[in-house]
Amino acid sequence: MGKPYASEMRKLKETYRWARETPIERLKSFVESSHNLPLLAVGSGGSLTAAHLAALLHGQMGVVSKSITPLELITNRTSLRKTSILFITAGGRNSDILTSFKYAAISEPRQLMAICTRSKSPLSNLAKEFRYARLLDFDIPSSKDGFLATNSLVAITTILCRAYQDLGLTHFKLPPNLIPEEGFYNCFNNLHSLVEHKTWVVLYGGWGNPAAMDLESKFTEAALGQIQLADYRNFAHGRHHWLAKHGEQTGVIGLINPEEEEMATKTLKLIPEDIPVIQISTPYSGPVGAIELLTKILYLVEIVGKAKGVDPGKPNVPTFGRKIYRLHIPAKYINEPNPQGFKKDGLIAIKRKTDNTQTLKKDVLESWQKTYRAFIHRLENTHFGCIVFDYDGTLCDQNERYYGPSKEISEELVRLLGENIILGIATGRGKSVRTDMQKLIPKEYWDKIAIGYYNGSDVGLLKDEVHPDKNASPDSILKEVSRILDANDFLKCIAEYKLRPKQLTVLPIRISVWEEARKILFDIISKNNFPEIRILESSHSLDIVSANVSKRALVSVVEEMAKHLGKPNCALCIGDRGQWPGNDYELLSSPHSLSVDYTSPDPNSCWNLAPAGHRGVQATLDYINSIEIKDGYFHFNTKAITRRKK
Repeated sequence: MGKPYASEMRKLKETYRWARETPIERLKSFVESSHNLPLLAVGSGGSLTAAHLAALLHGQMGVVSKSITPLELITNRTSLRKTSILFITAGGRNSDILTSFKYAAISEPRQLMAICTRSKSPLSNLAKEFRYARLLDFDIPSSKDGFLATNSLVAITTILCRAYQDLGLTHFKLPPNLIPEEGFYNCFNNLHSLVEHKTWVVLYGGWGNPAAMDLESKFTEAALGQIQLADYRNFAHGRHHWLAKHGEQTGVIGLINPEEEEMATKTLKLIPEDIPVIQISTPYSGPVGAIELLTKILYLVEIVGKAKGVDPGKPNVPTFGRKIYRLHIPAKYINEPNPQGFKKDGLIAIKRKTDNTQTLKKDVLESWQKTYRAFIHRLENTHFGCIVFDYDGTLCDQNERYYGPSKEISEELVRLLGENIILGIATGRGKSVRTDMQKLIPKEYWDKIAIGYYNGSDVGLLKDEVHPDKNASPDSILKEVSRILDANDFLKCIAEYKLRPKQLTVLPIRISVWEEARKILFDIISKNNFPEIRILESSHSLDIVSANVSKRALVSVVEEMAKHLGKPNCALCIGDRGQWPGNDYELLSSPHSLSVDYTSPDPNSCWNLAPAGHRGVQATLDYINSIEIKDGYFHFNTKAITRRKK
């Protein structure tokens, strides 16, 4: 099992060079989208070391972050809906990472991603079941690690640092070469004591945490020695007493980076002289220092292994260890118990309304169940003649924004049109939506699709080339708002504006500055007392519109089109931003409305009935496939949602 540890160490420089250059756009997108969210970084074994670094990097942005194991994630019963979760794995095939990833996916965190150093792994296949999840998988040049994480660890920690560095979210620079030369350890003192002593107290500070965690992991997994971990100040709180009682068999390893150098030096000087102390330091601060300390630990493991006659990359793993590894996390940890009288699908929908059903009192939960059943009954017993879809986030996922809806969506829309169902498309955008839809929909159906441009302020058929009308004069209030925004120098640094007749679009230059732009914008509007405008949020912009602008205008047009053709003049409305101030808030306030993402707290509308873990376009497809068409109208079959193939 495994391969020679020394052969893996010889490939570290090549791995580091590769990791500095390989494309990581998906990871950067995840990091930027997670910039204001708490992060849970999940890993097992050596990958847990990378998770510790990910948590440190994310914490530099001023939000809570934590590294945890798969079992810790699953047994944590708090709601994950307002978090960001990052999975880190070398092989992407062990049962713990697969089980916990599925658990996380159906828990629907705001952002979800996995990094795997093997392509086409079981994790890759699992991630495809949940379209909102991101995956960055690749084959590192050194191929699969041996028994211990080595090259995969260097690769993952390097690309993690790059993701935060490239986005300018933390201030450091990865040097061209960070892997120590062989023989660097000759300057260490007391190396001989690593063989003589079985127990080592490892002391560390902030950015030394990943190296410390990895040293404990590798010494334990390769059976090289016993490790006690403590940061420099926690060591002061009684943990030093171990040295007083067992000093003859214990040594101290101090991991030192520039930030904690003074504290480390003073602490290590006070260690009794008869106790061996090994200092491993880095001249680099921050994340760069973390990676260099980590690589030095990898070499230290090689040294100890050679001295003890053990190859850390090829240990003789006993049968009982292999059996333990192959055990699975029991299903009872994964499946949350349903309160008596409650069905799973209903609880999922209620949780999306309330974020966490476990905190609700029984009578409140029963009230939600009653309104949920009433909504389902109303939805299933209504005859519809038309559907109004939001565009971005509903027909078009974020990664499809510049390309238009997928072939799968366009085929379903054409199928509905072929059954004489009238369609409406509501969007905060303009001509680009008409252009994209004309490419996807056969011309014979263009008079059956109405588009509500700029949040419903300009409505026209897909065939109408005069819509949207950009020649109309902008609203006078929007002109005034534009003038005030333009006078704010700070806002101009982080956002750009586009003035239309009934809409002023504010586009933050990056997702990471979204909150700053949002706060400034709301502050400006509030202070200047503009009663005749509203701010709507989409997945990519903040739209300021006149008070009389609404996507409901499109609903009225589409319902009138259906009535004219002798169909039921009732529209089913589907969108993704049903929570105020989302730009689908009004669209999804109707009694026949479904969300594919954010829901409002209104118990009578805007429910999300998609299967757990389905979001955006994937949920839209669930809904479309639950539509049953008959004699020119359709009704909605909620039971068909969970039967759809993923």
